Amino acid sequence: MSYEYRALAAVALLLVGLGIFARTMLGRFGLLQIAKPETRWDLIQQRIDALIEVGIGQKKMFRDPSDPASGWLHALTFWGFMILGLRTTQLFVQAFVPEWPLPLIEDLYAPAKDFTVLIVLLAILGFFYRRLFVRPARINYSHEALLILGFIGGLMVTEFLYEGGHFGGIIAQGGPAAVAAEAHIAHAPIGSRLAHFFANTGLSPKGLQVMGEVNYWLHLAIVLTFMNLLPLSKHFHVITSLPNVFLSRLEPAGTLSWVPDIEKALEEEKPLGLSQASDMTWKQVLDLFTCTECGRCEVNCPAWSTNKPLNPKMIILDLRDHLYANQAQIVAEARKLSIGADGIAVSGAVSAAEKAEADNALPALIAAANPDAIWSCTTCRSCSEQCPVMIEHVDKIIDMRRHLTMTRNELPKELAKTLANLESKSNPWGMASGKRGDWAKGLNIPTVDENPDAEWLYYVGCAGSFDERAKKIAVATVQVLKAAGVSFAIFGKKEKCNGDLARRSGQEYLFQEQAKANIEMFNDAKVRRIITTCPHCFNTIKNEYPQLGGHYDVVHHSEFIAKLVEDGKLTFTAGEHQKIVFHDSCYMGRYNEVYEEPRQVLKAIPGVELVEMERSKKLGMCCGAGGARMWMEEKMGTRVNNLRVDQAMETQPQVIASSCPFCMTMLSDGVKAKDLAETVQTKDIAEIVAERLGSSPADSLTAGANIG
Repeated sequence: MSYEYRALAAVALLLVGLGIFARTMLGRFGLLQIAKPETRWDLIQQRIDALIEVGIGQKKMFRDPSDPASGWLHALTFWGFMILGLRTTQLFVQAFVPEWPLPLIEDLYAPAKDFTVLIVLLAILGFFYRRLFVRPARINYSHEALLILGFIGGLMVTEFLYEGGHFGGIIAQGGPAAVAAEAHIAHAPIGSRLAHFFANTGLSPKGLQVMGEVNYWLHLAIVLTFMNLLPLSKHFHVITSLPNVFLSRLEPAGTLSWVPDIEKALEEEKPLGLSQASDMTWKQVLDLFTCTECGRCEVNCPAWSTNKPLNPKMIILDLRDHLYANQAQIVAEARKLSIGADGIAVSGAVSAAEKAEADNALPALIAAANPDAIWSCTTCRSCSEQCPVMIEHVDKIIDMRRHLTMTRNELPKELAKTLANLESKSNPWGMASGKRGDWAKGLNIPTVDENPDAEWLYYVGCAGSFDERAKKIAVATVQVLKAAGVSFAIFGKKEKCNGDLARRSGQEYLFQEQAKANIEMFNDAKVRRIITTCPHCFNTIKNEYPQLGGHYDVVHHSEFIAKLVEDGKLTFTAGEHQKIVFHDSCYMGRYNEVYEEPRQVLKAIPGVELVEMERSKKLGMCCGAGGARMWMEEKMGTRVNNLRVDQAMETQPQVIASSCPFCMTMLSDGVKAKDLAETVQTKDIAEIVAERLGSSPADSLTAGANIG
């Protein structure tokens, strides 16, 4: 083909391919455009770091030690595409400028390109083997995936055949052109060998060049076809994954989105939470575009692992498929109403009532999700932690809970009763608020009113105040603090619930009311430093109270005890050998990256042998209590806590340790359910420390009232 016709053919191919791609992308962009605004352009350096580490470095692909092959296959393919992007550009340019070399780097790039093509080709063969023979359970099997793999493999094969045929034909002709061709391809070790191989096969030079030309055009056609399939398939992540990682949330993982002007919204009976596509932020929509369907969220989900209807992957895919199926209607309705950031028509031509009527005419986004799945979530964040493209699953589930709870009043009956208790008595049990400090009677613990100059507020929480088992943890914590000479006080009967239960239930209004009351009380008492024993209290006060103006130095008791041990303020007596396995609380671990401190404490105690479950730290599994699940019946599948106890028992421990009163309840119940209570104990880290203190519990608890 003459170069003139070659250029015309390339122009035609590009116009068709890019035109179709632009049309598809405009539709997808329309969904982003009508979504709610969200700030994701701040903290640029941190975003660049995340992009390099998670996006380009593929860090999360290697999290699962049980399946390293898939991580390497994907990472090698991804890195290969990054390297070969330059080659693709070069081939398109060569349609207009024959034999166009890459300026300055041709000699260095050629060998890197050849070996990259070979590595990617081998990785694709590995993917084919996994899908056809290994067939991991977490993978969705479809012809689409095999087609995409075939396209990628086809790109690698046509690259080699193009170079081999094109340059092999020139070399076979001999003469000055052959010398120039050999010099041009000399730095491509595989391409050069293929060219010489084909040149010596006895095929005609013209036939070889035709073979090269055919593979050249096949390569370009596959590139454009592949590009057009991306936004129509799960492989859209090829385009969106790096932007999604760069734009991922950087605020603390334990911070849910803020709902402004909630009182006004309730008064005006505005729909709250996530119900329609227009209720989503553009970043939430981008999350849906980016799902790779890899299933890492699925296999790490405690609800899915115990046969609940929640599959975090399907939550994302169901919402995505709903958007795609109704894309034109959703975008058209939104643009017709000219929706602004508050969800109301900015033009003033359409009332809020008309907006609601238009929403009702659309298929409800929330209808794409199973309510039982929404309420099965423990908010453990294992899904988001394992997601290689930084999709946030929990925020969408909580937003749907907000709609079900505050707009539809559709929530589990037992949870509705618990929230009513919280509203009337500021604790989920509905116990008399005046009895909140009864656990401390006889322990000589000053209240904030009695010791306003105390350095630390010990925020006990609802569990430590009312739950009989958790009260023992509170007592042990006090014993440790006194033994170390810590200046602290409690609120006693004046203390209120932190509101975590309400927020994770979707009852945002009740959360804000509880939080505001606490912040006012903290500020009136000039509280600045807070110790908690409950990770839920810790996370909420530390990470979510700042949304309402409450800024405090909050430390969990496991962190605090670790610092006391490090500073030599606690001494331990020798004791019998104890084999202890530690269970990570989700709200301390994945939410707040506190993994090592409790382990450091246990390692410092003489006689303690610390062992680890296979699923620990970032891979640790939830006990089943988070996300308000503590207060809901577990009616479907097997119990999450029983599975977690099974995992702990694989280490053959004498003690299962934790640092959360909710985890303690779930683990203790699991041990009892399996008739293991005679042989295995469940203890909080504070209890283990208190048992081994250098002084007796009685001495510690009755030591003078003046702890300042």
